Amino acid sequence: MSLIKDITQRLKEEKTEGLLKISFFASVVGIVSGFGAILFRYLIAFFHNLFFFGSFSLLYDSNAHFISRWDNWVFIVPAVGAAIVGYLVVKFAPEAKGHGVPEVMEAVIEKGGRIRPVVAVIKSLASSICIGSGGSVGREGPIVQIGSCFGSTLGQLLKLKPRDIITLVGCGAAGGIAATFNAPISGILFVIELILPEFSTKTFVPLVISSTIATYISRIFLGNTPAFVIPNYQLISAWEFIFYVILGLISGFIAILFIKMLHKFEDAFDNLKISRYVKPVIGGAVIGLMGFVFFKTFGHYYIFGVGYSFISDILKGGNLFLPVVITLIFAKMLATSLTLGSGGSGGVFAPSLFIGAATGGTFGIFIHHVFPSITAPASAYALVGMAAVVAGTTNATITAIVMSFEMTRAYSIILPLMLSAVLSDFVVNRLNKETIYTEKLIRRGIKVPRGKEINLLRTLHVKDIVIKDVVYVRRKDPVSTVLEVSAREGLKTLPVVDDEGRPIGIIRVRELFSLDKDQPIQNVIVKKDLFISPEIT
Repeated sequence: MSLIKDITQRLKEEKTEGLLKISFFASVVGIVSGFGAILFRYLIAFFHNLFFFGSFSLLYDSNAHFISRWDNWVFIVPAVGAAIVGYLVVKFAPEAKGHGVPEVMEAVIEKGGRIRPVVAVIKSLASSICIGSGGSVGREGPIVQIGSCFGSTLGQLLKLKPRDIITLVGCGAAGGIAATFNAPISGILFVIELILPEFSTKTFVPLVISSTIATYISRIFLGNTPAFVIPNYQLISAWEFIFYVILGLISGFIAILFIKMLHKFEDAFDNLKISRYVKPVIGGAVIGLMGFVFFKTFGHYYIFGVGYSFISDILKGGNLFLPVVITLIFAKMLATSLTLGSGGSGGVFAPSLFIGAATGGTFGIFIHHVFPSITAPASAYALVGMAAVVAGTTNATITAIVMSFEMTRAYSIILPLMLSAVLSDFVVNRLNKETIYTEKLIRRGIKVPRGKEINLLRTLHVKDIVIKDVVYVRRKDPVSTVLEVSAREGLKTLPVVDDEGRPIGIIRVRELFSLDKDQPIQNVIVKKDLFISPEIT
């Protein structure tokens, strides 16, 4: 009994020591992720001002519309940026192509969390140039990959176990998301829902530490304001729940359309028999023309960059012209699919927010026109649509709900928002199965585990958990010796080796009590194949 107590106490001490160690490393990752998110924001601002105004400045308000100094030649800007991005990605880090999160998921599932350090540098440059020059992508995918890359690099330098490296990968992602959106809870939930293969104290505590530190650093430099400042929308009547149910279902179908369109364009560009350096230029040129047409028609570029200016307008209840809003649903899908399909670099979270806001806004304009006395303004439906489409595209429903609150601080409309988000996720799960992230992995032939327990086991090799100081007995040992070893070590089954020390089977102690104590155990050995490759998962 004392032996069992000693073992239990030792395990507790090792667990506490391991948690303290990984928590310290998580704080380092949080510091780097926080400054990394700030640097990434400044890089986007720098390249935005350089490409659209020909100036050197770090001042940039992504929530405000702008007019480029190049006037009618503005359509060239996204093509020039895409050419630079294509060169960086093809030449130095192919992993930096696309939206980043699937690449992090692949590293966790297939590589024990290992990511090449160069990816962080190239992803930072490629994505900031892509967004800054008008590419229709978001910031969250790149910052997830950048933060995760640092966490992975730190874990590899310290020669940590794959499980601990994966935890630091998650800490980098959580810190990046938290600092970028000033949304610490969302950063944690995003990683739990999408990145990490398990949820336990040893993963949750480091995530909280990293997210907290990264957010605090971000607030020092970028301020503590929500991403979108909006009116306090309310649920006007119980009848509105019916409309929000319909909006949730519609958002699910819109999410499916976005997922399908994105991957169709990726396939189309992959099958295009031209240079990989030229493909991004084609995508950038088309996006440039789209932005130019929107500017000449409606007075704004709309689809360039992350699109927060449009989201901010629609959430504040600005003038919503139905033809514009409904057109932007599909225009943003097309622009994002062109950007990423042709070889651009950036995230899909912000485009999903944009598409969701346009979807909810379109639905809200119609419903409020038909039922003005029992419905909230169209802007309230735009807010709910944001969460619903994000939930549908990513399958990170909890993250979508919480992030919508953290980005707006609008809690009063949380009930219909939760309902629509869950219904959108339900529609996608029933009709499409894969999310915008897992679809990409499936197409690469990577099997994405559904259960976190299975997922965790896939990240471990036999060599990571094997016990090296094995207690064993020899085949010619008498029964009395085996019983003595069993009692001392508290083991009911023991491995048996031959005269050369090679494993030949096992012995079950319960079968020895009826035997002569001086009899060798070789006659009651259970023959088993005990050879397993250390690399097997």
